[in-house]
Amino acid sequence: MSSNFVSMENNMHAHFDCFSGAAGDMMLAACLDAADSLPRPLVLRPDGGHTGKNSDELLFRLIYDLEGGLVELKGEFDISAKRVWRGMGRIAAMKVDVHSVYNHEAAPVPGVRKSHETHQHQPGHHRHDHEHTSAVAKGSKEDPKPLGDEHNHSHSHMHDHEHSRSHDHYHGHSYDHDNSHDHQSSGGKLRNLPQITKMLRSAPSHHIPTRVATLAIEAFTALAQAEMRTHGAESIDQVHFHEVGAVDSIVDTVGTLLALHYLGVNLGLDNDDAAAVTCSPLPLGEGTVWTAHGHLPVPAFATGHLMIGMQTCPGPKGVTGELVTPTAAALLRVLSGVDSSRDGKDRGPYWQSTWVPGRPPSMIPRAVGIGAGTKDFKRHPNVLRLILGDIMHQTHCDSDALVVTESAGEGSEPNYDVTKVSDDFLHTNLHSEEVIICKSKESVTTEHDEQTPKLWDMHKLTHIQANIDDATPELLAHAADLILDNGAIDVWIHPIVMKKGRPAHSLNCIFRCDSGSTVDAERRLLSIIFRHTTTLGIRMQRNILRAALKRRFVQVQLPYTDNIRQGKVNVKISSLNDGEVVNVKAEFDQCKTVSEESGVPLKIVSSTAERLAWDHHVTP
Repeated sequence: MSSNFVSMENNMHAHFDCFSGAAGDMMLAACLDAADSLPRPLVLRPDGGHTGKNSDELLFRLIYDLEGGLVELKGEFDISAKRVWRGMGRIAAMKVDVHSVYNHEAAPVPGVRKSHETHQHQPGHHRHDHEHTSAVAKGSKEDPKPLGDEHNHSHSHMHDHEHSRSHDHYHGHSYDHDNSHDHQSSGGKLRNLPQITKMLRSAPSHHIPTRVATLAIEAFTALAQAEMRTHGAESIDQVHFHEVGAVDSIVDTVGTLLALHYLGVNLGLDNDDAAAVTCSPLPLGEGTVWTAHGHLPVPAFATGHLMIGMQTCPGPKGVTGELVTPTAAALLRVLSGVDSSRDGKDRGPYWQSTWVPGRPPSMIPRAVGIGAGTKDFKRHPNVLRLILGDIMHQTHCDSDALVVTESAGEGSEPNYDVTKVSDDFLHTNLHSEEVIICKSKESVTTEHDEQTPKLWDMHKLTHIQANIDDATPELLAHAADLILDNGAIDVWIHPIVMKKGRPAHSLNCIFRCDSGSTVDAERRLLSIIFRHTTTLGIRMQRNILRAALKRRFVQVQLPYTDNIRQGKVNVKISSLNDGEVVNVKAEFDQCKTVSEESGVPLKIVSSTAERLAWDHHVTP
């Protein structure tokens, strides 16, 4: 299959504005809607064509990848999208429906207990079918309908994102309530966590990129852990996956991650950076819902567990019912927090991890998407907003000054120097032959004086150092791993001799300065060093300068293995700003894999990869 697709650049930041709540399908719909406001076309079809709006192209690609990557789901689902209007101000939004072959009869509303007792959920009945109009064809859009009509076009995966008990549905086989989009069990084919994990790990990477699969597994694992705590199970293997294992929940979760990937959001695909996603405080909601376990408060117990450590807020005034679903809470937690593990190590359950709340950073918005829930309210639009943009790197990075400025009172506003963000990015998120990273994630100063050479970029960083004489090497190595996983650009340890001749180690790390992360990163890293080492004090130096070369990655095919995929190696090319290449370095782990599989010495594999990169990508 051809890989000559064009996605957006992989440095985009995504901010989810969840003022009305959040659900998995609302997040997916917001991604589709954002695609239409991008400044350039998305070319995602296998033939390299572009036949419609960006949202059509993205939807086509999502279905293509989901069916090709999750082959176990092929034939079990379909996805459609349409334009709807929400609220008294008629806010236009994208509405997504996931149609499953496992249909579910409509359940009665709470209070009609007799109907609940007689309504049996038979195997194979996956969802409610509230639709009063013909189904939308795969990937198509319906003509706009007047406000109040389109709410009838909903499917059970949508599980009305409603905030009123009068419309909550009852599902006898789940403690959950279906007023959410994806927090609902189903009578169709259900899969547990091991099955979902196996399916995602075995998915071809050209359909489901490794980082997308990893984040999806983390989201489902967090959901299983929340269910385990809710029901007091001893392990996640004992958890009954009601709504989580349903087809629509899997499609919503993996589809949202894929959509963000193709929109150019950094999901940590280069294994160097944390995912560039933030979200607003999540509304808790109020009231109760009728479930299989009787009247329960909102948020649902699983959602409440997933919100541990996250910022929350009251819901819109006068609204009762569920506002945030477990699937959305798990996705937002994994995307905007630091639950995810870049190196594959087990970080333990989500409630023991660190989640850093995110205000949106200073950025230049490039696209806005609005995703609609099923219900429509008079006082506010039932939508979720996604903002995509380029982060504005700042030269002002003194975190103490930032704290004082923010709390200084009236008339005090931060005075930030920012650099102009270049639009000259190459598309990198798809599996092309050459992957080029054109912009560093670190702050780049634009000051041009005698101390700032023009042949390289000058980055402003913060340096943290702790001298430790009573910690084991294993303890220090663990602390270094945690530091790297929590936003540090680099970490190093070197031996020193302290007073009275005591042998010791100096633990050092550096991290970038920008308005959105400096204070949080500083506090997070200081906390890790204090909590995970034996040091009693930490030195810190802000605004240090580091000269850095431009870097790009190219991919070369080595002749040592019959497996084309396993024979590919990434090579980093470093150059001055004038284009002069000064260093070429092959990725060690990939060369090691090729060496082990082919029997060719590692030094030959590395030198061959670097020579091929030089010959094909450096030499004119």
